[in-house]
Amino acid sequence: MVDNRTLLSQEEIDALVSFLKRKEKIGNDVLDQTSIDRLVEILKEAKTSGDGAAKSRFYGNAVLSVEKDIAVQREQCTLLYEKDEKNFVHVVCENVVTGARYEITPECLNRSCLVESTGETWGYAIMPVLFDLAAMQLQVKYTAEVFSKVCSDYAGLLFGKPNMELPNVYLPTASRMLDNMGQK
Repeated sequence: MVDNRTLLSQEEIDALVSFLKRKEKIGNDVLDQTSIDRLVEILKEAKTSGDGAAKSRFYGNAVLSVEKDIAVQREQCTLLYEKDEKNFVHVVCENVVTGARYEITPECLNRSCLVESTGETWGYAIMPVLFDLAAMQLQVKYTAEVFSKVCSDYAGLLFGKPNMELPNVYLPTASRMLDNMGQK
């Protein structure tokens, strides 16, 4: 039996409560104090980095700032889905007022920050739920037309039929999609 009876700090309790509120299943095992300590440490690291920006992998509450002012980013930016001459996907956050364009790579979502020239690509399609996650992390909108193209390309790649209805596992929830979908 583990004799470590260290009390959790308020920050550790907040991180643990935040994790548990997501209602994610972690199994039925009873965790010993060492496992709890490791879990709390992981959650603390995932919560924030030294600059206050979240650094967790694929967490929706992380703000991936591309503009200096997040309010400007929310109001003026949109998420685009483009293909290059090799038919590779490019996810681009564009400021529709200034014309500034920021390429969002898989590494950006992994690190929750804008990462330039990583060499990583999305390939020939992006899973619609990841596209939506990028919009959520950027706190920007995308159009229904853009999302339809994302779904069509993914279905074509996965099933060979661009017009095939995708299973829900590949799609964001309806409420999240409505939150992230803007007007044309």
